[in-house]
Amino acid sequence: KGDRSAARVVNLYIKYLACGLANFINVLHPEKICLGGGVSHSGDALLIPLREETYKSVYGGADGKTTQIVRATLGNDAGIIGAAML
Repeated sequence: KGDRSAARVVNLYIKYLACGLANFINVLHPEKICLGGGVSHSGDALLIPLREETYKSVYGGADGKTTQIVRATLGNDAGIIGAAML
C-alpha cells in the first residue's frame, strides 16, 4: 500500500527466497515446488515476482522454466492435516 520500508523488506525476502529456490531447482530439478505456510496467503502478489526472480538464476535461463512454483493447496493447514492423518 505504498510503504517504502515494507516494499524493501518484501523485495529482499523475494530475492533471498528466489536464490534458495533456484539453487534447489538447479540441484534437484523438481517438476513442482509447492509453497505453503504463511507465504501461501500472499498469492500472486508474491508468487509472480518470486517466479520471475527465481527463473533468472535457473540454469538454462528462460528455457529452464520447467519447474512450476505454485501455492500449496492446503496452505497453512498442511502440517495440521498431516499430523491428523498419522
